[in-house]
Amino acid sequence: MAVIAQNLQPGITLVATAETIVTAGAGTNVITSAVLTNPTAAAVSVTVQIKRSGGSALDLVPSRAIQPNGTDLLPELIGRVLGNGDQILALGAGLVCVVDGYSLS
Repeated sequence: MAVIAQNLQPGITLVATAETIVTAGAGTNVITSAVLTNPTAAAVSVTVQIKRSGGSALDLVPSRAIQPNGTDLLPELIGRVLGNGDQILALGAGLVCVVDGYSLS
């Protein structure tokens, strides 16, 4: 078994509609850290969802305001185990998102 540290999402600017920010590959993927930053001049609301392979998207963070020049470490994602094809989706116009973790194969 190999444990490989990786950037599950090296950096993306979110938009106002839900988009996939992480898609789990083969094996087991575990999220170890996630951060959202708001480089804009106004508060932005973020929603984060999980979509298991073949399932429907479910809210993990239904709506949370990130203040201007603020950050959120998304504790709801830390330790989340993703199987092949599972996805994390998010929306929040202008927010920047980075997700790190590891893969077990």
